[in-house]
This record gives sequence, structure tokens and C-alpha cells, in this order.
Amino acid sequence: MMMSRALNSLLGLMLIAYAGAAFSATTGLELISTPGDYIGGGITQTFRSPASNIKVSGTASVAHVTVSDNSTGLNLDFASPTNTTLRVGRYAAAERYPFNSPLGAGLSVDGDGRGCNTLKGWFSVKEYELNSAGAVTRLAIDFVQNCEVTGPPLYGAIRFNSQYPLTVPEAAAVAGVDFDVTEGQTATLDGTQSFSRDSGGLRYSWLQVSGPRIALTGGTTATPSFNAPSVRLAGATLRFMLLVSDGHGHLGADDVIVLVNSSRAPRTEAMFHGDAGDYITGGNAYYFDKQNSSITFSNNFDAGVSVSISGNSFWSLDFAPPSGSSLTPGTYENALRFPFQGSAPGLSLSGDGRGCNTLTGNFTVYKSSFDAQGKPKTLDIVFTQHCEGTPPAAYGEVVLNAVPRSVSSAILLAARKSISN
Repeated sequence: MMMSRALNSLLGLMLIAYAGAAFSATTGLELISTPGDYIGGGITQTFRSPASNIKVSGTASVAHVTVSDNSTGLNLDFASPTNTTLRVGRYAAAERYPFNSPLGAGLSVDGDGRGCNTLKGWFSVKEYELNSAGAVTRLAIDFVQNCEVTGPPLYGAIRFNSQYPLTVPEAAAVAGVDFDVTEGQTATLDGTQSFSRDSGGLRYSWLQVSGPRIALTGGTTATPSFNAPSVRLAGATLRFMLLVSDGHGHLGADDVIVLVNSSRAPRTEAMFHGDAGDYITGGNAYYFDKQNSSITFSNNFDAGVSVSISGNSFWSLDFAPPSGSSLTPGTYENALRFPFQGSAPGLSLSGDGRGCNTLTGNFTVYKSSFDAQGKPKTLDIVFTQHCEGTPPAAYGEVVLNAVPRSVSSAILLAARKSISN
């Protein structure tokens, strides 16, 4: 509908006047600590400038805040995943900064001699601006932090020269981080980080917004699931919306994207598990891919392959052929600990602070190709490793730009599902 020139002018003047009257820069911190929260002590506190000294610094990817007065000294950190920019939006499944996975967000609220050993949380960036000199000019972030992952929540809102009021939301929907799944697998959506300050809890409603239609089980719970549909080689994208409400009419909404990959599509991943009593795995299962870790492949000095995994934990694997040969498809028996294997094949899985002094094992190379510099291009290797010659073993597979040859066991699929989501 067209408006008259006079009406346009009048509306413009009204907006300018409103903006001048309504905007009042806010700088402050509000903390609502629930009973049992270690950091906040179960009380509500509000700090405002200039009564409290609030300083903000940061980079394109990390914001640092300090809050101090005569009785309190607090530190707050908010970080986007490594090599990304901290932008307006919600960051779910944040871990303790600076020890967060490079592919996940980092969060830390500590002070007065108290800090979390581990934590789980989320934060929502409403404003984050830096000037040409790199100084933070505006910041507005809401957050929730659970010490030791499952501890009572600490709710908060931090503002610095912000247009947003210093108010912690009454309720918020958090639909989790985007993730991948392979066709045929069971995928679980995760709204468990949604929150309400009302002790009566939340009501959940999940809706599929786009993508091939699926049957969602438990659509009114925090963690519904579905079977990933069959897709073309290029895959398919599913988008889900989560709506939450509490008993007082406070609402929240968020969405999550699930990429369904074809089982025939090449991928890069590493997975391993162990028998009870295996020193390296502790009998646990691990799954790593681009969603939860950085996996790098390089050539080692024995004409083999080194694999480095950096995520919530750090792992290294090495595979080397017998001396004088190259790493080609085939089975390599009687492998010994790399790089002390002599003329025998070399093998090593270590990580999370654990490694074998000696080992025995074997590995099968199903696929391998290398570029002119010897760097791996494609790989599919399955291995078995016994630490110190004991019967309990670690079993695993590493894949680079390939379709896995072996069929993962149920325990590895369970690890993939639990860690990817």
C-alpha cells in the first residue's frame, strides 16, 4: 500500500524522536542462581555501572567480561567455535572455556574463588560489536550455566552499552546444535537445554518445517527421535522447530537443522571401542567426525599414516607397513608399537592421557591412496590392538574420504548417536 509523502515524513520524525527518547545505553550484569549452584550461591544479584566496575574486551571470536565492586569479582567468557566469528544467535551445548572442543562453543562464569571443573550451558548473543581498533563497543548476551554438567543452573544477562534491557528471560527454547546423521540411523533431537525460571517446568512441541517427511516419536518431549529417511547421494536437509511454554504464558522458539547423509557417500570419521579391561579405551566407545572434532591425516616417517584427533579429548593413531614397503590394501599381522616396531608393521592407538608401553595387534587396509607428496587422499583401515600383550583389546576403524568397508558394531553406532547429538 502506498503512503503519502506527508505521512512518510511524519512517521520518519516520530521514529527519530522515539529512538532518541527510548534508547538508553545499559551496562550491567544480572545473575539468578538457583539453590545448590556453586558459582552464584543460590541468590540473585544485580550489578550496574558505575556502582560496579564492568570491563569488556574481546576478539572477533571471544568476549571477555570482568565485573567487580567492593565485595565481588567475577569473570565471564563467551567463545564461538574455533575459526568462526562470534555472531548474533544462540550457541547450544557450550563447554567450559578455554577447554571446549574446537568445534563447539565455550562458556565460563566464575569468580570469588569459585569455578566449575566442567560445565554445560548455552548463551544467546543479541549484540556484539567491535570498532575498527578492535575494542568492544556493544555487547548483550543471555546465558545459562550448569556446573559439573548436571548441577543446578545459573541464569544470567550481561549488557555493555546495550540497547537491550538488563533482564534474564523467563523462558527460552534451545533446540540443540545442528548435526548430521546417516540414512537408516535413529536420530534424537535435543531440547534439554531449554529452560524456564518457573519451577513448574516446560511444555515441548516439535514441528518439522522442511525436508523429506519423517515420523517423529515423542514430539511433545524434550528428546524426540526419528529414523533418518533414505536419501539421494547428495543427501537431504531436515529442519525442525521447537516451541516451549511454561505455566505462566512465557514462550520460546528455536530451530535445528539435521543433514541426512547417504550411506553411499564418502566420509571422514574415526571410531573405536574396547573390551572391559582395555587400558586405552577403558571399555568405552568413541566416535569422531567433522561435527565433534578435527581429524587430520598425514604421512609418517615409516611410509605409513598418522591420524590426529582433536575434540573433547585428544587421540593419535599410527599405521605403518613393514620396513621397505608401502601402505597398500591388505592385512598386516603381528604389528608392534609404532615407532619401535623394527621391521614389523607398526600400530598405535593412544590418547586421553593413556598409551601402551608395548602392544601387539593387526590392521587391514581396505582402501589407500596418496598424493605426490605422500599425503593420504583416501583411507579405510580397521585395526585391533592389545596393550602390554593382555587379552582385552581395542577395536576401531578410520576413514578418509571413503565409504567404510566394515559394518560398525552396535556399540559403535550407539557411540556415534550419543556423541554426534
